[in-house]
Amino acid sequence: MRLLKLSLILLPCLASAAAPVVQAVTDSASYGPRVAPGSLASIFGTGLASSTVPASGFPLLTTLGGTSVSVGGTLAPLLYVSATQINFQVPSTAKAGSVSVVVNGPGGASAAFNFTVTAQAPSIYQYGTNHAVAQNADGSLNGDSAPAAAGTVITVYLTGQGALNNAVTDGTATPLSPLSSATATATATIGPLNAPVQFLGLTPDFAGLAQANIQVPTLPTGDYPLVITAGGYIGASVVISVSGSGTAYTNPLTLVSSAAFVNVNSNSIALYNNLAYVCGSNRITMVDVSNVNSPNVVGEFGDSVLNGFGDRCAINTTGTVPFLVDIVGQDSGSEESFAVFSLANPESPVLLTVASTTYSHMEDLSFSGTYAFVTTSYFTYYTNTAEIASQEGDFLVFSFANPSNPLFVTAMQPSSVPGSGNLNQKPFAEIVGQNYSYVASSTATGASTTGTAVLDVVNLAIPSLPSALSQLSIPQAAILLSFDVSGTVLLAAGNTAGERDPGIPDFDYTGYLTLTTVDLTNLQLPAAISTITTQLQVNGTFYTSAFTNGVFAIVSKPPDTDNAGPSSLMIVDARTPSAIALYPYQTEFGFSGMLTANNTTSNSQYLLAPTALGLNIYQLQLQ
Repeated sequence: MRLLKLSLILLPCLASAAAPVVQAVTDSASYGPRVAPGSLASIFGTGLASSTVPASGFPLLTTLGGTSVSVGGTLAPLLYVSATQINFQVPSTAKAGSVSVVVNGPGGASAAFNFTVTAQAPSIYQYGTNHAVAQNADGSLNGDSAPAAAGTVITVYLTGQGALNNAVTDGTATPLSPLSSATATATATIGPLNAPVQFLGLTPDFAGLAQANIQVPTLPTGDYPLVITAGGYIGASVVISVSGSGTAYTNPLTLVSSAAFVNVNSNSIALYNNLAYVCGSNRITMVDVSNVNSPNVVGEFGDSVLNGFGDRCAINTTGTVPFLVDIVGQDSGSEESFAVFSLANPESPVLLTVASTTYSHMEDLSFSGTYAFVTTSYFTYYTNTAEIASQEGDFLVFSFANPSNPLFVTAMQPSSVPGSGNLNQKPFAEIVGQNYSYVASSTATGASTTGTAVLDVVNLAIPSLPSALSQLSIPQAAILLSFDVSGTVLLAAGNTAGERDPGIPDFDYTGYLTLTTVDLTNLQLPAAISTITTQLQVNGTFYTSAFTNGVFAIVSKPPDTDNAGPSSLMIVDARTPSAIALYPYQTEFGFSGMLTANNTTSNSQYLLAPTALGLNIYQLQLQ
């Protein structure tokens, strides 16, 4: 097993130029954007070394093939160097925060590159398609042909466990005795159930490699996501095969393919014909998804316009020439703009305008005809006490009759209908039918953060004069954050708590994910069907996206203990709206916006989900 592990760490790379350029620093298991002191990490770049040289044994050297790595001024033990990749151990003296790394190679020293160090950063090694490198109780490698029996203990190999009760000198092999156990509290889940962690610490006879001994809960036979949390920090999930009793479990999604490109942690995505536009803060990447088994990055645009402040995007195809609109901010609280790109040639978008607005905190953008509907959502607070002073949100209308000159039309005016004014947060809205918009909100207003989740119904019969019609209260939730519609069923994701007030240490959502189904038989008067409160603590929900058959995908943010951690992709089966079923599927850095798509030829349904590493394409298995 340790030989297998070593082979996973020491990945072969291609030769490149000699000048050292660092492009990324990640953990060496899941290639996540953060590492822990003493953990194993990877540097990616060009000209990092003049040849490929693996470590020959322990203790690890700090120079291989004429290349060394300095982390915060401390030389790091090296496992492997090549022109484009270096695997090293993060010095255990590294402090949490932003830390610089410099590669010294035959071509000289690279520019300093900053990366993130956290107290813990659990990251599980994997093989094949996201399968955990884990040993079953009998010593076999866990997999579909060798599942772990429910109730047995598996050994999962990872890195990033953090501080130890018996420290081991960097670069040296861990002794068998005494054991080096992690001091942080560790928990794990396999599928929806808790999986007790019996041990988390370093693996003997290796440097920086950790293991978690985990008891498999009672589950039916199937492949399940395994998530390990250490010290409140969540790791990206991997797959564990389980052998149990009862009806075999079928994964709700199957990863079909991925398109790799440099991406950020927060994206939205829009689709025009077979071209997906992944809209990040820095650029918009175009991916041809006509062949779902082999998506192809065809280009990118918008760098000079977005400048790190790109937000949600949407495409309008109602006119003679389709166009894409991206909300562009400047910094927190500043007025935002619309960057409008012509898609006359979909693979060569042309900037039409960057139109300024007088509004900030724009959360959502959707089109009906030539009109765009935008919600804003924000609160103000007293800086001396961190107490919320007001909660606000508008429902705005803009005309895009001339995409080169979008014009503000109106804001929904307050009336006797609850939620019609701008005194409630409005984090999400969506056009339903042609004449209505639903708005996710809360009754919390002003300085009072005690409220109930609501779904506001807005009449768009006259698009230039939106008017509030009704408001539906949602039980068990304090606020709604996203929703989508499949047929006559709406699924809304909420939270049992509003923002923390006072906001110490921050204004995070500290409650649990709620899921509510709503009957839309009467679009003017939607009716709640069922609500469940999950046991998943999430700091809000990025997005909800519907398949055509009553199944939904949800991406929720990590809990407030790990704001920069991976987000969770889950599937909700609401085909029977009164009996909601939740399937945790994967945690991954960069999950945020997503989009469902249907292949009419094969009648297959797919999910397009950007990550920090590119774009993943999944196929829905629940039919």
